[in-house]
Amino acid sequence: MLIDAHCHLDSFKKIELDGSVLPITCGYSHSSNIKNKEIGEEYKVPYVLGIAPQTAIREDLNKLEEWCSFIRDSERVGVGETGLDFHWGKTPEDRKKQYLVFRRMLGLAEELGLPIVIHARDAIKEVLDELETFGVKRFMMHFFSGDIKEAGRAVEAGGIISIAPLHSKKRKIVIRETEIERLVVETDAPYVVPSFKDVIKAVEYIAEVKGMEFEEVGEKTAKNAVEFFNLSFE
Repeated sequence: MLIDAHCHLDSFKKIELDGSVLPITCGYSHSSNIKNKEIGEEYKVPYVLGIAPQTAIREDLNKLEEWCSFIRDSERVGVGETGLDFHWGKTPEDRKKQYLVFRRMLGLAEELGLPIVIHARDAIKEVLDELETFGVKRFMMHFFSGDIKEAGRAVEAGGIISIAPLHSKKRKIVIRETEIERLVVETDAPYVVPSFKDVIKAVEYIAEVKGMEFEEVGEKTAKNAVEFFNLSFE
């Protein structure tokens, strides 16, 4: 079984599980967290809850502690997605809000003993600075789009790199130079590709770049996701 380490089942019109792929569904706002918790419980799939940087700049942060309480009281396997996004957050005020929410999510993850799922767009250095300041050792760089130096810094700090099924020169180098034990695969479906089952394309991409067998990449990336999220199949 393959594991899609990051998708958004709350945005699917129809959810069909056949046992070939285990999707880990992820929230990004309080409303999406509510939906993902319901989906996780109904379909028996792992779910991650958090407040994303895009949400931080468009919603009333006076409710942040209420959102945190919901996350705290849920059977989530991680906190996220959360982080910094300077593509959308361009003003000092917007970035201040993003930092406030990100730091609160980091504190919540520490309190709960959970790994963090990171959203970093045009802000990888700043995100890694924050993670190092907080001493975070269990984090996943969701849909990683940085270069090999940034990937190396993340891995050295304890992070894992999540590979989406989109090809680029930078991503190819990151795949080639990062040990398989530090990689997981994702789809970010339905926003990047239509289905979590398309995670097969990410596995194929890694296998092609590394010259490995598809089955080995699928097995190792699934094992990495299980260990990172501390999944149980009892």
